[in-house]
Amino acid sequence: MTSSADANDADFSLYAGRFARSCIGALVGIALFAPQTARAYEDQVVLTLDVGFAAALANDELPQNGVAAGVGVNVGLNDAWALHARFGYAYHPNSDPLHVSIVGVEVVYLVDILEFVPYFGLGIDGIGTVRDGFDADLGFHAVVGIDWLAARKWLVGLEIRPYVLPFSIADNGVDPVYLTVDLRFGVVFDRF
Repeated sequence: MTSSADANDADFSLYAGRFARSCIGALVGIALFAPQTARAYEDQVVLTLDVGFAAALANDELPQNGVAAGVGVNVGLNDAWALHARFGYAYHPNSDPLHVSIVGVEVVYLVDILEFVPYFGLGIDGIGTVRDGFDADLGFHAVVGIDWLAARKWLVGLEIRPYVLPFSIADNGVDPVYLTVDLRFGVVFDRF
């Protein structure tokens, strides 16, 4: 009987060891390949790059159509509001080209519909123009856009930003109305 009991104990030890290794392997696999935790907007920072179209509207003295590019950072304030800071540049080709630089901050309201996120907001901008010398202006803008969360860490979006320059400080500025339409790409980071 002792040899049979010893054989049963050996078999049990063998199976228990295999079971323990399988459990440890499964736990390690789950830890390594588990999906990332979803974060709310207040826990995220998004770095963006955008390219698009710019138009100097309502000022016939300026070259109207141009190409635009920009970089930005978006910080979630809570689950519905975010703060965007952005630097943009636009080039309007002509025999006397127009260069426009825009530094702005905006507050946006996000309508989170899971994969697609429409948003809208308002902002204030410093606008520099170079044509026959440098001029600076103060502007305000609205923004309307939609982001597609292509993956948890990537987004692609479209945004429209009309600018209004009510004070017309610059002699050669883009007043009274300027418009950009951009395709934007973003990388999402967790703040914590």
